[in-house]
Amino acid sequence: MRIAKWLLLLFCLGLHSTAGAVVAGGMVAIDRKWPATASGYSDRDIYLAVTQEPGNSGYTYWAHQFYFKNGDGGYIGLQQRAGSEKALNFSIWKATGWTAEPDAQCGYFDHEGSGVQCWIPYAWAQGRKYKLRLVNESQARWAAYVTDMRSGASRKVATIQVPTAWGGLNETTIEFLENYAQGSDQYASCAQVPATSAVFFRPASANGSAAPLSSTAKNYGNCATIARSACTDQQDCIAAGNKYGTLGSPKVLLNTYSGYCLDTLAGGSRAGLWSCASNNTNQLIERDDGFRLLMRNRTQCLQAAGNGEVALAACDNSSAQRWMPMPGSDGLYNVGTDTCLDPLNNAAQGAYLRVYSCLGNGYQRWKLNP
Repeated sequence: MRIAKWLLLLFCLGLHSTAGAVVAGGMVAIDRKWPATASGYSDRDIYLAVTQEPGNSGYTYWAHQFYFKNGDGGYIGLQQRAGSEKALNFSIWKATGWTAEPDAQCGYFDHEGSGVQCWIPYAWAQGRKYKLRLVNESQARWAAYVTDMRSGASRKVATIQVPTAWGGLNETTIEFLENYAQGSDQYASCAQVPATSAVFFRPASANGSAAPLSSTAKNYGNCATIARSACTDQQDCIAAGNKYGTLGSPKVLLNTYSGYCLDTLAGGSRAGLWSCASNNTNQLIERDDGFRLLMRNRTQCLQAAGNGEVALAACDNSSAQRWMPMPGSDGLYNVGTDTCLDPLNNAAQGAYLRVYSCLGNGYQRWKLNP
């Protein structure tokens, strides 16, 4: 699963597959450039939310790739493994040792290079935002932590020792979406790779005071055609596989609890619920491949405001206009607010819409219909 120095090479050349099957491998890469520092950064905070789980045996990795000033690199991220197993994985190439925390499994590896890998069972949940923290706690000893941003629960994963001469983290990072099913677990085609989506929010260093200068996303690899990616002006980046928009096929957005549909109320300035009518052009909606919800002949998009109100606004590249569908809960997760689309007034006709904590309840269930 090493993406480091060969990210733009190996999958572009293609991985070997068994006859009649495909290794999907890496599908989305997010390249971030940071301000230059003389000695490198001593910490990194990565924020991640999986908005569509790939399901059991999804063999999917959502990871942040980092590099050292004068050494090699590593990665840290969330995984869906075989069966229902979920995990957090933390690895550094050419590392020299480790200290494992309770429940962590650490050891040397010698595939795709050599180094130290540590991982813990970690039951991450769809639609929850997590902070993965990488920090130099003592000379050349790098610790990993994970925090559930909703509950506040935090735990230390492990500490990995690297050569002292390596210094801090350099100015280049890559985040990636990868399906690593191989051998008998390979898929017959890219179309059979489990659908998934995630948001890599803007990371930070220097205890939150440093941010990337730029963030760009690209699709690549054997299954690039099923990948979708985008970075917003706020540098929140979406990575998805086998998850598409509905451009060219207008639909209505049905609140399945109430049976009412998304409509424009208050003279078009607010979004709310009204009786569904297929001939009501104010209700027609399309989702583009960047997960914006477009209305009124694609000129306006559904947007969450800072006060929680949901309205129409001119379509732009903001995180506030990105709505990630979450199968299972049928919620619509707003990237800019880390909340879900929610109706007021018990979802009655004429109720305005807002964004609210993702609860997975009936009020927050939505369906693009038909």
